[in-house]
Amino acid sequence: MKTAQREARAFLKQFHHRPFTVSDLVQALQAQGFSLVTYSRLSNCKEVTTLLSSLRLFDYAAGQSAFTYQDPNLRIVFMLENLSQEEQMILLSHELGHILCRHLDQTVITGPGTGVMQEQEANEFAARLMRYNKACRPRRMAVGAAAVLLIGTGAGVLLFSSSGGAGENATLYLAASVRCSQRKSHRFVGGRDNPTPLPRQQAEKAGYEPCAWCFGFGEKEAHT
Repeated sequence: MKTAQREARAFLKQFHHRPFTVSDLVQALQAQGFSLVTYSRLSNCKEVTTLLSSLRLFDYAAGQSAFTYQDPNLRIVFMLENLSQEEQMILLSHELGHILCRHLDQTVITGPGTGVMQEQEANEFAARLMRYNKACRPRRMAVGAAAVLLIGTGAGVLLFSSSGGAGENATLYLAASVRCSQRKSHRFVGGRDNPTPLPRQQAEKAGYEPCAWCFGFGEKEAHT
């Protein structure tokens, strides 16, 4: 799974703690030389029908929600049309995982015949992307002692980073702009003016959580 982890981290670095979109995934596919073609299991336009038939994928596509095809002349990600944004995000993330993990170096098409390990890698890649986007969603600001600290700093969003390990007695550090539950040497805490120390239990009770950078990654992985 190390390849999936590495490729997911590399992909997510470009977003700087903002959520990515379906358009971002499509652009990532295009950067790898792939085009996106949407299709229906019921009726398609002449061009899509001709394409699926010429590649002998018409019946195969009928049983899939998304898959990727590659040969010396074509690079195409096929996906069902009329899907929700969330469904598109999951499916395109999965197919991008196949592409970035180089699974198509060993096969011309992704899907049931790809192999268990390759499917697991693509799933791991997609899961990391989905966890990142979930972590980027706005969170409610808690009312309490930490909220007082928030007002005192004049910041709209705070970050906290722990010192002394991940135990209940760890000290967390609040700094303006972002939030995190890791150590003081966190890349977004170090160098900031006057980070505010806060006991872990108090911070967690107030509703603070790890930042998007750390979400889904272990401390060692995220900060090395």
